[in-house]
Amino acid sequence: MVYSVAVAVLLLVVAVSEAQIHPDIIEDAHLDSIGLLRKYGYPAEEHIIETDDGYLLGVHRCPGSPLSPPAPGKPVVLLQHGMLSSSADYILMGPDTSLAYMLADAGYDVWMGNARGNRYSRRHRFRSNTTQTFWDFSWHEVGSIDIPNMIDYILVRTGQQSLQYVGHSQGTTAYWVMMSQHPYYNRRIKSMHALAPAAYMHNTRSPYVLFLATFLYTTDLMLQMMGTWWFEPTNEMDIQGGLQNCHDGAPFQDMCSINTFLIAGFNTEEVNSTMLPVIHAHSPAGASTMQMIHHAQTIRSRIFRQYDHGPMNMVRYGQLTPPVYNLANVQAPTLFYHSTNDWLATPADVELLYRELPNVVKRYLVPLPAFNHLDFVWAINVRSLLYNELLADLRAYV
Repeated sequence: MVYSVAVAVLLLVVAVSEAQIHPDIIEDAHLDSIGLLRKYGYPAEEHIIETDDGYLLGVHRCPGSPLSPPAPGKPVVLLQHGMLSSSADYILMGPDTSLAYMLADAGYDVWMGNARGNRYSRRHRFRSNTTQTFWDFSWHEVGSIDIPNMIDYILVRTGQQSLQYVGHSQGTTAYWVMMSQHPYYNRRIKSMHALAPAAYMHNTRSPYVLFLATFLYTTDLMLQMMGTWWFEPTNEMDIQGGLQNCHDGAPFQDMCSINTFLIAGFNTEEVNSTMLPVIHAHSPAGASTMQMIHHAQTIRSRIFRQYDHGPMNMVRYGQLTPPVYNLANVQAPTLFYHSTNDWLATPADVELLYRELPNVVKRYLVPLPAFNHLDFVWAINVRSLLYNELLADLRAYV
């Protein structure tokens, strides 16, 4: 009886709280990427791509829009998300803001990758995602296996010879890895557009990332002892927490932005507070802990190289230290879009990467000093500040 009363009270609190929230916010928090596209009138497809090593990737496609219906021969663009993210990054802010809708309206056949380990790519042909063997990967495998397999599939499916690539943060890191390991793919990329380009992280200002780098080996050992090999995606409890605590009028709504700011950089003027429950429902989307540790290794070593397996390097690589990525292999036209207040892809680190790459044909500095790392996908005015420039650049390379 007491239990039943407690449940009834909890449901009443949730109902009262949700009564203050716009129905679209509640719905968008619960819809997946495909559901969001279809809700707003855009065609959507999910394609399951099996990688060379057995991972099953959920790749999402928006082949047209109400303004530009699906048709054969459209230019193809692949959008690749950042760390702990998913295809939802390019969709969840809605048709007036998000990049996927803008590109579909402009006549592109839009594909959105989901790296192994996120909520759309948590299956394997033989391995259970509750085992350590499933999570034995970093962003090296995302770049050396996942993205090439996605590109091969997309080009066969569309009948195209090449496509354009847009990556954000780790979506750019994985691209450098792909080209370093498989330079053949330069022939399959018309142009690469790097939002918050990330490789070197010597000058990161994120307290969370600096903590991880400082206590790298302790953290790695602790995670192994706990049997924690992955970061969980948000679940229903997280969604309800976001709806109750982050909606307009919630007393602690501002706190919902603090963790994001501490990771990416502070920029209160570009936060769409109304959409915070939707953002928190879709992010984080899950990842392997090795992905984060690989970034931490890069900070400590100051070298952009493969994952450091310690004593196992000789077994893995036949040498004591991990191989260094050959950035000279990144030959396709590359365009940078960066900002001064990015705590993860800092100006100094972007400059270092720029000097290493042989074919960066443009650098665009977002004309807002406060623009941060996650504003590249979620800022209120991201279209006028960034995407209009990006779309013009994409058209120049079709």
